[in-house]
Amino acid sequence: MEDEKKRKIIHVDMDAFFAQIEQRDNPEYKNKPLIVGGPLNRGVISTASYEARKYGLHSGMPLSKAKRLCPEGIYIPVDMEKYIQESRKIKKIFSDFTPLAESVGCDEAFLDVTGCENLFGSALEIAKKIKGRIYEETNLTSSAGIAPNKFLAKLASSINKPNGLTCLDDTEEVMQKVRLLPISYIWGVGRVTGDELIRMGIKTIGDLAGMPFELIRKKFGENGEIIHKMANGIDNRPVTASAEPKSVGRETTYDEDTDSQGTIKATLLSLSQRVSKNLMDIGYKAKTITLKIRYSDFKTASARVTLDEYISSSFGIYRACVSLMDRFDMQKKKVRLVGISTSNLISDIENDCSLFKEESKQENLSKAMYEIYKRFGDKKLAIAETMQKFEEGKRKS
Repeated sequence: MEDEKKRKIIHVDMDAFFAQIEQRDNPEYKNKPLIVGGPLNRGVISTASYEARKYGLHSGMPLSKAKRLCPEGIYIPVDMEKYIQESRKIKKIFSDFTPLAESVGCDEAFLDVTGCENLFGSALEIAKKIKGRIYEETNLTSSAGIAPNKFLAKLASSINKPNGLTCLDDTEEVMQKVRLLPISYIWGVGRVTGDELIRMGIKTIGDLAGMPFELIRKKFGENGEIIHKMANGIDNRPVTASAEPKSVGRETTYDEDTDSQGTIKATLLSLSQRVSKNLMDIGYKAKTITLKIRYSDFKTASARVTLDEYISSSFGIYRACVSLMDRFDMQKKKVRLVGISTSNLISDIENDCSLFKEESKQENLSKAMYEIYKRFGDKKLAIAETMQKFEEGKRKS
């Protein structure tokens, strides 16, 4: 399509984002196989450094398997608060170049820079400026791909990692090279779909492109239609500015299953603090609180409550979660994972417009704590009850 060829899409992908941040902050990790994830005995890899990927490690791999493949690797837990802060800086850079920035998780985004040439130069110059700004402000490298559609832009950003910059046009010459790539390069082809395609004798993008459309559509439904078009270089999806958040939540998996009420409450208090901080980071309050419990038999249950008022207070979130604990069977079953999610969100700006609004003492205290977080870091302040509950949990275990 003619309009399709006029689009200039940049896909920016941070290089091994979590691991790169840790290597930046801890010089002893540089140039070593670093694995971020947890818990170690039964969690999965969140991010593996490029040094670790040489051992066959990848995101989503069980850490127990990773330890066997790379016993000399450095294994550290996820520090999501730190990564979110870096992500927020990077997203701010994107918004300085175009309002059409669509985030995909916290480490990649699509940017439609069509029509931005008069302000910032060509798409290639814009990509160079964005990569330069990211490095200047965070000391982190990124890879960028430039193309007339999202599929080719994402493909381009993956070609010369790390710290790459690649342009792809949907010309016949380029598409001939694209068709030689494995089907795993197609966005939306995961392990399950990929294995099924291989069983059908489809190993490359060219193999998929040459298959009858109706056959792929019948086999894989709507996703089949999408991946078949991508294999032929067609991707008309627009870049849409990232939507307002629908929920904010955090969860944690225990190193060992527990039935200690003290330990679980300590976890809830810690998670409540982190969720509260995340809400304040983005300027939102929540009215619905959901508690999720996963038992040792891997069965998952959840319960929620909708409050009378919107809150971002860690104390309010914690109190709501404790009130929900009675709905779970924690006497006969041990707990493997605990999670908190807040939804039914409203921005502080909208909330501040409410008539006769008065902040509770808990909200004001949480705001004061948040200011300390921002100034000194979130490890400088902790609620004493967290440690008290933790000690109670240890004594009961």
